[in-house]
Amino acid sequence: MLILEIKVPNVEQLKDGLLDALLDKWPSYLAFFIGFFTILVCWINHHYMFGRIKTTSHSLILVNSLTLLAVTFVPFPTAILSEAFIGGDLQTAVQFFGLTFILISICYTSLSRFVYNDKGGQYTKEELKYKKGIRVMYSISIIHTLITFFVAYVSVFASIILYIALFSMYLFPIWYTNLVMKFQGQKVDRQKMKH
Repeated sequence: MLILEIKVPNVEQLKDGLLDALLDKWPSYLAFFIGFFTILVCWINHHYMFGRIKTTSHSLILVNSLTLLAVTFVPFPTAILSEAFIGGDLQTAVQFFGLTFILISICYTSLSRFVYNDKGGQYTKEELKYKKGIRVMYSISIIHTLITFFVAYVSVFASIILYIALFSMYLFPIWYTNLVMKFQGQKVDRQKMKH
């Protein structure tokens, strides 16, 4: 669906040539890239958590549905952000973009509670430590997105860098979970972990 935002140049836009018309659409390409990368990170983390949940419930379905709603909203603030790069109110666009990610962070933190509280299996102490690490990792995302939202009041550039850092960390959730656990002083024997 993201590709639908990239429109084929019309007759008026083609007056200066096809190449110029295509190059003029760079904000649409940027929106496509940001939107795709964001949804990719969301999908990776969704898969990561649901691979560790053995039981389902009505509450889980509701939280998962809210997460889907938040993720499907991503293309709209992303398109606004990309347009703001060529002369719009970039600060407001970044903050609107940020509000979406505050909501997504809340959704994923809620999903992580189901990972931590899952009763669908017999878990070793190592696995329970790992589940706690997952819960803490997603709780950090709320703090990160809130800080990034308010940083935009001071520096839009710094805010964008913080969003890039956020995406980069959550692109590798296993690595990030292990990093969180390291800071908590918990070492996990990976041989004992069930994947």
